Amino acid sequence: MQIIDTPEIEAKYQRLEALGKKLGVPLLCGQLDLQIGKNGKLLTHRKQRSHSWTRNAYNLIFCQLGSTNPTDATFGSGLLSYKKTDGNIVRYTGDYGAWVTYIDYYNVETRENESAGRGSRAAANDAGHGIVIGTDGSLESFDHYRLLSPIGSGLGAGQLSMIAQEAPVLSYDAGTKTLTDTLVRFMNNNSGGDITAREVGLIVKMQTYTAYSMSLFLFSRDVLSPEVVIPNAGQIRIQYSISLVYPS
Repeated sequence: MQIIDTPEIEAKYQRLEALGKKLGVPLLCGQLDLQIGKNGKLLTHRKQRSHSWTRNAYNLIFCQLGSTNPTDATFGSGLLSYKKTDGNIVRYTGDYGAWVTYIDYYNVETRENESAGRGSRAAANDAGHGIVIGTDGSLESFDHYRLLSPIGSGLGAGQLSMIAQEAPVLSYDAGTKTLTDTLVRFMNNNSGGDITAREVGLIVKMQTYTAYSMSLFLFSRDVLSPEVVIPNAGQIRIQYSISLVYPS
């Protein structure tokens, strides 16, 4: 397995986690694990820290914890609003806002966040939701709201067959006091040629405006450096592990 982060960088993360425990400040962490294989043989296995939570993600946390509305008409530094993957701004106006959990006022059974097609869990063939992948290696930005060059789902040139994302797996390590949610998605290359990937993201579906309106928001975008090649007839497994290190 190839570890992308240097020992020095990993040591800094570990010191930060330890400091969070000492100060009583839980730390939200992310790990990205990529495995590429073909014909039952593992070709590439890479692990790196996911350190690119976006403004969308932090604005959502701030609004929920601070009980404040995202009222700004624009998106940027010092502003509370959300920017959808289509570039449109979502903000609170009157009775309208945004939440991450799916709510259906007329069907109590669907008021949850883990089914395929909701939250951060994508359905089959959906290349614009959940764990996504692209070909642009431009530097990460806190203000990114979409992948810069997303790979589509299909069998055509440059496309990947997007498998339905697996159900999230929750685990707890009592020794390190770490709660982890693991998200996994497989993608198959049946395009007839190799595909080079340079960016991976996590796109969350949030309810906006009314119970019938759902929108997509990029919460994380990680650049793959070096890039990875998914060979024709090969498969990539992408895993996001989102952890919260508790002080006690």
